Formats: sequence, structure tokens, C-alpha cells
Amino acid sequence: MARLFHYKVINNAFGDPCVFIRLLREKRALMFDAGDIRKIPFNEILKISDIFVTHTHIDHFIGFDQILRAILRRAEPLRVYGPENIIDCVYGKLRGYTWNLVSDYPLTIEVYAITEKKIKRARFQAREKFRIEKLPSLPKQECILKESLFKVKALVLSHGIPVIAYCIEEDFHININKIKLEEKGFNIGPWLGELKKLIKIYYNYDPQKMLQPKDSSVKVMINTPKGEILVEELFEIVNITKGEKISYVMDIAPTEENIKKIVEFVKDSDVLFCEAYFLNKDMERAIERNHLTASLTGKIAKEAGVKEVVILHISPKYIENSEEVYREVELSRFQSFQ
Repeated sequence: MARLFHYKVINNAFGDPCVFIRLLREKRALMFDAGDIRKIPFNEILKISDIFVTHTHIDHFIGFDQILRAILRRAEPLRVYGPENIIDCVYGKLRGYTWNLVSDYPLTIEVYAITEKKIKRARFQAREKFRIEKLPSLPKQECILKESLFKVKALVLSHGIPVIAYCIEEDFHININKIKLEEKGFNIGPWLGELKKLIKIYYNYDPQKMLQPKDSSVKVMINTPKGEILVEELFEIVNITKGEKISYVMDIAPTEENIKKIVEFVKDSDVLFCEAYFLNKDMERAIERNHLTASLTGKIAKEAGVKEVVILHISPKYIENSEEVYREVELSRFQSFQ
């Protein structure tokens, strides 16, 4: 099955947490956290359309400057999501530079500050020398970004400060049956990507009834190599499966309230990127520093029914015995079966 999300972990578990996600056949990418991103090629940074920041500690946000440098002349906007202070932090970074020569640059940066009560918004435009433009706030909502291909949800948690956990998911996944495609005399091409988008926009997936039109009076057409055809006439060349879900949770205080929220939020994730900062024997330190232990990470993964756990954030104190951290995560997952 061709996956929509193609992720790459930028640094090892002792480096700055950062996950880069390419979208299949789309000339764009998403990124969770923006710490040290020196390993990301310049041409890949140019594809980043959205950055989802958990919080603005230096190891999660220092790479913003490098992204800004790469996309400065880009016409496509950059969207940045983060906790309640993200607007001030982006503004602070922008104010650290002189912008007297960028009035003809097209770049716009849109920033979304996620709080328990609302989503605050601001805009920064190169043509305005990145002066802050505050926009009307949006009401509180779990889904912060919804597109035809995917949606992104956010959850406010605590790390001694507000932090945000994210999950990105498809409502359902569409694969092309190449045998049936050839039987109908069609060639593979960009039009198939458009077909998938049209199905997701105009049709709902029902496991019992397959695809059902939102409005039976609407006739959705698509341009194919054989001319314009009704989308519903092409259903036989597509296979519908459950969509993929990827969750990202970093720097979370080991409280019962946090853990309960996380389990529900990341439930049934195909991949969970999560910290396992301390070993369970150092729980007092974990509580003091507001981080999860490896045991708690394993517990969360198992209770949430997560298929795969990728550990991104481990304390440097375990650099000589990191295998203990991974072993504790897996042991906790296994013991949850007992």
C-alpha cells in the first residue's frame, strides 16, 4: 500500500526532537518541532508548509531561523502552530533581524497559538517588514487543520508550562488498483492524485455501503486521459482502506491527568513518536523535570493500542546505556498484556 505520510526522524534519540513528513505526490512537507534541523537539505526545507511546535524550549525551536532563511523568497505561506506563547516567540525571532530590503518579498507567516479556551492568530508579512498583525481568534477546537488529504488535531498538556501534542491522520486511504486501471485503458499520471482528492472532498467512506455521495444531485467530473468522466464511474479502480494516524508527544509531566489525556488522544495510532526521557528508577527526577519515564511511555502505547513506538527524546545521562531505556519501554508494553 502506498502511504500518504513518509516520515524521517532528523536526529537520534539524544539529539533535538524533530520529525519531517513528506506527503506522497505532493510538493510539500510538514514538520513536528523545529530544533536542530541542519541535517535537512535546503531543497527539503523549501517544501515545509506547516510546523507543529510542542513548546519553545531551545531544543524544539532553534531551527526556526534556518527555516526562515531558506523560505524567505517563497510565495507559499508558512503556518506555525504552537502553545500559547508561540506568537510572541515568532515575533521575537523576527524582531532580531533587520528587514529594510524585503518589501518586495512575497513570504507570509501565519501563526496559531493553541490554548484551552481559543486559538489566537497573527500574521507576519515580508512586505510589511514582518510587523505583527493580530487576527481574530478562533474558538477552541481539537482539529486545528483540515484538508482533503488529512487533518491535524492538537491537545494541550503540561510540562510545567503548556505544551501541545499533535496527531495527523487520514479519514481513509485510497489506493489505485493498477490491474483494473489497465483494464479500463488508463495510464498512471497526476490525474489519479486529483481523483483521490475529489473522492475525499465530495464523498464519505461508509464501511457498509462503500462510497456514498454527500449530495446525490451533485455530479462530480474529472479530466482524465480519455476526457471528462464522472468520478463515480471510476470507483472500481480504487481500493478504500483505513487511513494512517501518526501521533507526536514530547516533554510531558508524568501526571495521571496528562497520561489519561494522552492515551485517549493517540489511541490506535500507527506510529507514536514519544519521549522516554528517564528510566523508571529515576521517577523522582522525572517528576522534578516534568518528563515521562520509559515505563510510562510503554504503558501509554499499550493502553492506546499503538502499533509502533519511536522514541525521540532520552536524557543524555543514559547515553552509555540507552538499551535500558528501549528495554523498559518494551517491557512495559508487554506487561500491560498480563
